[in-house]
Amino acid sequence: MTQERKVLIYGGSGYTGKLIAECLAQRGIPFYFAGRTRARLETALEVVRQRHGGPVDAEIVVASNTVDELVPLFSKVDVVINVAGPFMQVAWPVVEAALAANCHYLDTTGEQDWVIAIADKFGRAFADKGLLLCPANSYMWAAGALAAEVVLETAGVDSIDLLYQIDNGLPSEASTKSFLRMVCNDVSQYYLEQGEYKAWPNDKAYDVHVPYRAASMRALPWGGACEPVWFKHDPRVRNCKVLTAIGEHLVDPILGAIDAFNKQAAHLPPAAKEAWTNAVGDQMATGEPPKDSVDVQRSVIVCGGQGRQVTTQFVMNLSAPYSWTGEIGAEAAERLLKGQLKKVGFQSPAQAFGHRELLGAFHKLGYCSLPH
Repeated sequence: MTQERKVLIYGGSGYTGKLIAECLAQRGIPFYFAGRTRARLETALEVVRQRHGGPVDAEIVVASNTVDELVPLFSKVDVVINVAGPFMQVAWPVVEAALAANCHYLDTTGEQDWVIAIADKFGRAFADKGLLLCPANSYMWAAGALAAEVVLETAGVDSIDLLYQIDNGLPSEASTKSFLRMVCNDVSQYYLEQGEYKAWPNDKAYDVHVPYRAASMRALPWGGACEPVWFKHDPRVRNCKVLTAIGEHLVDPILGAIDAFNKQAAHLPPAAKEAWTNAVGDQMATGEPPKDSVDVQRSVIVCGGQGRQVTTQFVMNLSAPYSWTGEIGAEAAERLLKGQLKKVGFQSPAQAFGHRELLGAFHKLGYCSLPH
């Protein structure tokens, strides 16, 4: 255990942080395990050791969420993986510090407005330094971007229609707050139409059909997703819509929360809206869920492609979305350390590392299907 640490997980004590740490340990990659509370980090790292079944080459570092405190810490590493959210509320100093310290930045957000904001503010600056700015390096929304790139291999496709379907979804505590601020957003849950953002209504569910399932399901825009953002300035894509069927057991509670938001909080200033969704998230959270299972939490990503004279579809199986988020975090870090970055600046994981390369790696690990 003498390798130099070049990867840092910020917010490591949470559900997703532990999964990424476990995957780094499995790959033999040493890392800093950072956050604001040492006791929580120590407890979390012990869970990682137990899951890994042996020693973990990690060093705990306590740091507050300020640029001044984070820059010296980030200057020791090449890759920062940020898992502390809700991102629009707390992640600004982490991105600023990563840029100042010349680090690649990855995060696990699902928040579309956050992705739009940092792309606009930091995308060019990261590119100018030869660095990667890669938010949503996670199941939501990297999986759909991988499937979309497969569909875009078909000549003439210029429109993407994505559906995420998840069995027995188990949102973590942090994810609950993030997704509530996403789905309640009454200003911007965007899809892409003729190259421009158009807003979904925040209070409507859509009936969808998943291949190989007899019954229809209800799906939500789930904050709009990040694929429309990644494709906004991509000349290949004119239209992009994303819906998510996360499970019937969650649809009615979420629609109820959206209805309450629209009645009680839609008129409030932004900070008060954020406080409202945080409070409701605290009420809905049921504690940290168990680690997900490839045989219980299964997912299908259905990606349709259309053009003037062509239609095509790729249906991708993907098991254990949270565990897969840990894997794609570790995979991205490992590829960055090996100098395998294909594109700099603001990029999806599919564009940053190659969709065929990532799909091949995760297929070998038993997570996803491959295109025929």
